[in-house]
Amino acid sequence: ARICHSTTVAGVANTWGYGAMTNSYNDIHKSRAILLIGSNPAEAHPVSLQHILKAKEENNAPVIVIDPRFTRTAAHANHFLRIRPGTDVPIIWGMMYHIFKNGWEDKEYIRQRVYGMEEVMAEVAKWTPDEVERVTGVPENQVYAAAKAMADNRPGTFIWCMGGTQHTIGNNNTRAYCAFQLALGNIGVSGGGANIFRGHDNVQGATDLGVLADTLPGYYGLAPGSWGHWARVWDLDPAWLKGRFDDVAYDKDGKEYIGEHGEKDKAEHVMNTKGIPVSRWIDGVLENKDAIAQRDNVRAMFMWGHAPNSQTRGPEMKKAMEKLDLLVVVDPYPTVSAVMHDRTDGVYLLPACTQFETYGSVTASNRSLQWRDKVIEPLFESLPDHTIMYKLAKKLGFADEFTKHIAVTNDEPL
Repeated sequence: ARICHSTTVAGVANTWGYGAMTNSYNDIHKSRAILLIGSNPAEAHPVSLQHILKAKEENNAPVIVIDPRFTRTAAHANHFLRIRPGTDVPIIWGMMYHIFKNGWEDKEYIRQRVYGMEEVMAEVAKWTPDEVERVTGVPENQVYAAAKAMADNRPGTFIWCMGGTQHTIGNNNTRAYCAFQLALGNIGVSGGGANIFRGHDNVQGATDLGVLADTLPGYYGLAPGSWGHWARVWDLDPAWLKGRFDDVAYDKDGKEYIGEHGEKDKAEHVMNTKGIPVSRWIDGVLENKDAIAQRDNVRAMFMWGHAPNSQTRGPEMKKAMEKLDLLVVVDPYPTVSAVMHDRTDGVYLLPACTQFETYGSVTASNRSLQWRDKVIEPLFESLPDHTIMYKLAKKLGFADEFTKHIAVTNDEPL
């Protein structure tokens, strides 16, 4: 949720309101054209490839693959565009250049449903075929052919995955993908959509449940009304929820505001302000505390099923992890974080079960839920994640609120 498609969540949500896959795997059967960028389902999502090939075979849908590498998915493509790494936006703008130039955009759809497409058109006009080829390395005839294939065969679906999101400009990439589909009128129709293949089992479920620094479950924003809604759902006193946060408010510059917290134009209570994202927690530890919008630096860290050595800023991250008062790693195996050579205390490894030693629902990319049964009992001292959470809640004094209306047997919420 925090690493995999976080750029998708932000990019797509800022385009049409929520950051998730719009259609479904089965709906790909109705697609008349399929464009994949930064996605290699033949190896990463093999089951989904069956749906793609079904559309190709039964609908004669052209498959367009955009990738720096010739992948196993590209072997099935009618059009393969080999771009230079990091040139996703230029290649999309290059295709849209031909769409607008030839009048292939869905004008009535744009008039009725899209705001700001004129600004996109103005930006796209700067990306002439020569400039696109200079930046991406893809010749004009290939870009034109791919654009025409998408324009001539509607509805068309747009599929992307990690190759499009794991960039410093990941938000730009995902917004460009969305703009492309809006230009062709492919959003909100069966066989079209933004089919966003998640990078790991149940990442979609984690995102839906709001384990992010800037959202509540169900993609609710951080606002008093959102907190009020979830307080009713959870059957909790809103005042109790507010009491879990530091009673402080900050102005638009991140400085502590002294005054009436209700003066929303001047300040937002801390529970309604975005937290530190996973890519910046390092700064919460290392920055001068006067430079961050909270009363003290980050002093404790839980890493739950996450290996931060997969992130950038490695030297700073190591320094931050060594400076923490408390570092807790919840994982089936000791990770790099749990065995730092230069730290001898204050690190705890809580052994979590694997997926085969517990049960529960998992959510696929298209938000369909499947139930997973336990295969074997937990091995050795390992515990299910929800049992670890409950035990921590008991120690911290909010177990009753945490499991309100949920049965608990032997410290395991059921």
